[in-house]
Amino acid sequence: MADVDLLWVIFASALVFLMQGGFLCLESGMTRSKNSINVAIKNLADFCLSTLVFWTLGFGLMFGLSYQGWIGSDLFSLDFAKASPPLAVFFLFQVMFCGAAVTILSGIVAERMKFGAYLFVAVIVSGFLYPIAGHWSWAGLDGTGGSGWLAELGFVDFAGSTVVHSVGGWAGLAL
Repeated sequence: MADVDLLWVIFASALVFLMQGGFLCLESGMTRSKNSINVAIKNLADFCLSTLVFWTLGFGLMFGLSYQGWIGSDLFSLDFAKASPPLAVFFLFQVMFCGAAVTILSGIVAERMKFGAYLFVAVIVSGFLYPIAGHWSWAGLDGTGGSGWLAELGFVDFAGSTVVHSVGGWAGLAL
């Protein structure tokens, strides 16, 4: 992968990260003023927590070597000192979308869920639900081969509409 391609993906990752600020402003503006700081802290905390959980567990489940198209089985706690630059940039791009999926959930439950319970749900979504649903559709995007069972059936996720937005939405509906 050419350096300019890596630079472009880093730039795209920064743009997705900037959406977090947009989510924060939207959600804070849509809640009562007494809850605006709570919503802002939820957005910051869920992004930090989902990044850590996705790095520890989620990325491996999502993009690790596929076990019969259902889950990934390696790439847990990715060591960036040993990872190739394209893989590290790919992780950066994917962790931004994991954070977006969890933050969608934040807007759904604004003013209706306690902080600790929300963080628990954020761990479940970023560590298990989002990565497994992502594996079904996106496994092999990192160039390691293999694909998820939905992709093998011909499913195509257009711009994250299912993996990112639907996972956040369905998790919110379940709550």
